[in-house]
Amino acid sequence: MRLFIALVFLASMLIVPQLAAADQVTTIDELAAMYNVESCADCHEDIHNEWKESWHSKSITDPRVLRTWRTFILRGLDKSDKAKRSDLRMCLNCHIPQIKDASDDLVVQIAGLVVTSVDDKNKAKREAAEKELSKLNINCLVCHKLKGAPDGNPKPGELYGPNGLDDEDSPHMEELGIKTVKSDIIKTADFCARCHNGCQGLPSSICSSVVTSYNEQYVAHGGEKTCQDCHMPQGEDTKSHKFPGIFDVDFAKTGVDLKIIANPTRYIYHLENRVVPAVAIKVDLTNIAGHEWPHG
Repeated sequence: MRLFIALVFLASMLIVPQLAAADQVTTIDELAAMYNVESCADCHEDIHNEWKESWHSKSITDPRVLRTWRTFILRGLDKSDKAKRSDLRMCLNCHIPQIKDASDDLVVQIAGLVVTSVDDKNKAKREAAEKELSKLNINCLVCHKLKGAPDGNPKPGELYGPNGLDDEDSPHMEELGIKTVKSDIIKTADFCARCHNGCQGLPSSICSSVVTSYNEQYVAHGGEKTCQDCHMPQGEDTKSHKFPGIFDVDFAKTGVDLKIIANPTRYIYHLENRVVPAVAIKVDLTNIAGHEWPHG
């Protein structure tokens, strides 16, 4: 674990200076405006509505994320003489990849809002902080712009999807002047791994992630399904953008084979010399998902 923490911290120190070179915004409103996806909803209303129900739309404001980051900030970054709150960028790089266009001061502001949203004694302040943070999330432009390029390097004026469109036939070109480029990687687990593998290049023995588990325990044993096959089931016209996961009870049930055999019995409670009704339970639980779970 110490090795993992050291590696992650070292990696972040290498990444952050590279990001700092770009033109960067200093407020959440500016950053949200740069990656506003309301125009996407004009044509892709159903997909947009599904996404709004997904946990991608709550990539910061999920209570587990806020509480985990609160602890990381207060007990990790604030206690270290080698770290600072702007190093929260290492987490934000996946939870809101648009953070690449944010200044260190804005990252510090976000860190402060995280702490306030969890720990402030004033309920109104907690709610206001969470509302401000909710302006940022994993949205259409994160997947189809920042993360969708085949080579990992998105180009200005391009969107990426599973299907390419000729420039003259593309509504994106006609309305927005943006090319729609086919990206085969967007249909593969490698695309999801761009965020869901927090320890790129490290085996699960050092850092267990959902991707290392998928590769080592599923693909290596003949598994052929991709993340999208399960987490983006096909609808009438397109794949679902709700991204069901462990938080969806019905979907979670598809990841396990659970058998419970319960038989009534009784036993003698020796301390009080009386017979007590009981149940003998046998549980057979088999993971039939493509990776360890619960995971994320």
